Amino acid sequence: RSHGIPPLNAAIAEHRQRFYGIAFDPDTEITVMHGATECIAATMLALLDTGDEVILFEPYYDSYPATIAMAGATPRVVTLRAPDYAVDFDALRAAIGPKTRAIVVNTPHNPCGKVFTRVELEGIAKLCVEHDILAITDEVYEHLVFDGTHIAMASLPGMRDRTVMISSTGKTFSFTGWKIGYICAAPAITAALRTSHQFITFCSGAPFQLAMAQGLRAPDEYFTQFLA
Repeated sequence: RSHGIPPLNAAIAEHRQRFYGIAFDPDTEITVMHGATECIAATMLALLDTGDEVILFEPYYDSYPATIAMAGATPRVVTLRAPDYAVDFDALRAAIGPKTRAIVVNTPHNPCGKVFTRVELEGIAKLCVEHDILAITDEVYEHLVFDGTHIAMASLPGMRDRTVMISSTGKTFSFTGWKIGYICAAPAITAALRTSHQFITFCSGAPFQLAMAQGLRAPDEYFTQFLA
């Protein structure tokens, strides 16, 4: 099945509910793709039009500007500065314009390791709602937070249906080569994402999907030992 074998989609839904208290329908709101890398590409190609703008926090993972360019859109950069890499909300507000389609939020962050705070995420969410723009969240390191707590943007008020939530079993279970990533999003967004996915890879390896379904249902001890 192109959007994921049923046992894996069900396990992803259980995982989102278990760790973040967010209910996603496994058939209409969860799509399994060929790693988070394809998730990012499919999202940009599905949701962006020529001339759109996407806000990126710099430094950023290299596939963001590349896939934005593939979609004919343009990145607008807001810099996170050492030592704390705090969000500059004045710069963020200034970057939002009439062509802004989405803000990409990578937390926990690659490459600098920053974990966005609740205050920062709530501030970004407020701007998304105010300007009617999407949040594309890259959360592949969700289970590798050493200091603080990972907060899912989709769990914040008003964000559940305007967030494209990307993650990867490869990072959580140290099987990056198996390339099992997934996206959770509202049905209309999911339908668009699947249209791109159909013509990029169509599906990921089914045997690997079965294994990752087992992984996502692992007891809490796995996740605490993994972090340790």
